[in-house]
Amino acid sequence: MRHFLKHFLLPHHSNNHRAKALHIDSLLCYVLLFAIFNLGIRIIHREFPNVLGYATDIRVDALLASTNDERASNGLNPLKLNATLSQAAAAKAQDMFTNDYWAHNSPQGKTPWSFIVNSGYRYTIAGENLAKNFSTSGGVISAWMASPTHKDNIIKPGYQDVGFAIVNGILNGEETTLVVQMFAAGGSPIAVNPPVETVIPEVASSVEEPQISVQGAGSSIFKPIFNIPTVTRDIAFMFMGLIIGVLILDGLVVSRKQIARVAGHNMAHILFFVAFFIALTMVRRGVLL
Repeated sequence: MRHFLKHFLLPHHSNNHRAKALHIDSLLCYVLLFAIFNLGIRIIHREFPNVLGYATDIRVDALLASTNDERASNGLNPLKLNATLSQAAAAKAQDMFTNDYWAHNSPQGKTPWSFIVNSGYRYTIAGENLAKNFSTSGGVISAWMASPTHKDNIIKPGYQDVGFAIVNGILNGEETTLVVQMFAAGGSPIAVNPPVETVIPEVASSVEEPQISVQGAGSSIFKPIFNIPTVTRDIAFMFMGLIIGVLILDGLVVSRKQIARVAGHNMAHILFFVAFFIALTMVRRGVLL
């Protein structure tokens, strides 16, 4: 074992005075291992979603509070949670899952405003924010506020009411958490009870139809034993730490022993960043529209 570690981590005559961990064939193996790791994640997630899955904690009350906090910081009145707009948002989410699209307008030409009108809300102005695959309420609001067009909706002075839908389902062949936020003014406000929290015990891949709770606009709360983005990130950072550590050791040993080498580590660095990039692409990130 000692000989193997020395051969793998330190420049030595047995590895042509370059740590085996930095050889091109070793780095190509890392890329293959990451591909196998990604495949394994997908298989385990499909078979045991409660053990390995995508953790989510997105709640209507948190989205509403954060939205109104942003408005308050801009000197605006808070929005009222409106059951009719929440119904419109839920219908829009259902339509996206049913017709398998991710857009403000449906392939059939339905606009966001048609869902608002069909729900019974007569508006003078209206707007829509969409988000998918975020894991927390704060992450959704932060992303919207970082986008000028979405931020304009959140802090638009003319809006009076807001509705939310948080729905899990399958979109474009991937399990997805959709968040639909609809703004409007002009309709008669409808009094609603505090949002009803709908706990979703299974991830989207384990159900046939999207789960929607129109009355309280729904919530997506799922906590597997292991969160896929966290596991992926930790593995990627461990790999990065290993390679950087070996590079430092390699440089120290070469400098101390004054080992002359014709080739540098340029190719090793390039392949390292390729492998690290592959690791990062495994992390699912939220998307706005």
